Amino acid sequence: MLDIARGDPARSRFLRAALTRLRDTSGDERFHTMVDDILAGRRSLRDAATSEVFNRGIADKVDEGARRYQELSEAEREALAAMGEQQFAELRGQAEPGPAADAAPDEDDDFGDESPLRRN
Repeated sequence: MLDIARGDPARSRFLRAALTRLRDTSGDERFHTMVDDILAGRRSLRDAATSEVFNRGIADKVDEGARRYQELSEAEREALAAMGEQQFAELRGQAEPGPAADAAPDEDDDFGDESPLRRN
């Protein structure tokens, strides 16, 4: 996933964590299989993002996220942005060059209780 993350190991790790959570909360077996293929490197995220299966798999979550974001105050949006920056800073501190930086996150790595990526 380093290609879509523009070579940034922290962004790649973040994408892996997000995809894992999307997969784990999806009841769609085709989406689950597609995400497994992406995570295993058998399919690119860029290619999958244009497929109907992928778009169906994330549509409700995107809509819900957009709705929640619109309900936030400006101060809450700024706090959320700061939290995201902090999370990326932490990921960059953990990332090491090479394949290990693109490895799947730990099972319990949920980026904190207040994160938009928290487990449901």
